[in-house]
Amino acid sequence: MLHVQLTRRWADRVGALVGGHLTAVEARGKHMLLHLSTGGAIHCHAMQYGSWQVGEPGMERRKEDKWVRVWLLTPNHEAVFYHGPVVELLTAEELATHPALLSLGPDVLDEPFDRAAAFARVQAQGARPIGDTVLDQRVMAGIGNIFKSEGLFLAGIDPRRPAQEVSRAAMDRYWDTTIPLMRAGIETWGPTKTLPAALQGPTSRSWHWVYNRNGQACWRCGSKISRIRQGELQRATFFCPTCQVDNAAPDRVESA
Repeated sequence: MLHVQLTRRWADRVGALVGGHLTAVEARGKHMLLHLSTGGAIHCHAMQYGSWQVGEPGMERRKEDKWVRVWLLTPNHEAVFYHGPVVELLTAEELATHPALLSLGPDVLDEPFDRAAAFARVQAQGARPIGDTVLDQRVMAGIGNIFKSEGLFLAGIDPRRPAQEVSRAAMDRYWDTTIPLMRAGIETWGPTKTLPAALQGPTSRSWHWVYNRNGQACWRCGSKISRIRQGELQRATFFCPTCQVDNAAPDRVESA
């Protein structure tokens, strides 16, 4: 690498990276690891805000310099990470003992994905609603808020249902529908779209089966899509009360 710029916290380590190169780029759930020939790795997590721009050296940046968190320059490529709140330059020992990385559950995009281990972790959540459970990266890594709602809809699972009451067959339906959508998203530039192309409209509220469609008609049955808040962080969950009905205890459903 010809130039490496990270956040100020890592200024005393950055100089040692110049002249080295990336040996691999690895995703662990939502964590990105840029493995280095000099040892260790750059660890990034975009949360809900970060994004990468990769192109040729001298590319026109799509955001202001003040938002740059990582800047890597090689003879053939330039890569810039904007906004992401997590940037760490880890030694090999720090990487091997990193608490957040060690706590991750099975990664849904791993091949093979350990469904048995993930299902055991789901069952261990007891009465916790499945809509909150699947977002917990310690249970399974990689699921975000869109794929939570979309996958549960496609699998016909009520997001309010206690995790311990969700069968292995139901979780297999969830994974069988969600994982292909996630893999397709990796290959497609732009915002996440889960609805078949023939049904997609021009706005984000017409790109998904249920996500962000509170009060709109279900594409399958015509019922109004509902929204509830779940978990400690009160993340929004969208679902069809007709297509996903079961014996779960009702939560407060927000009006459109």
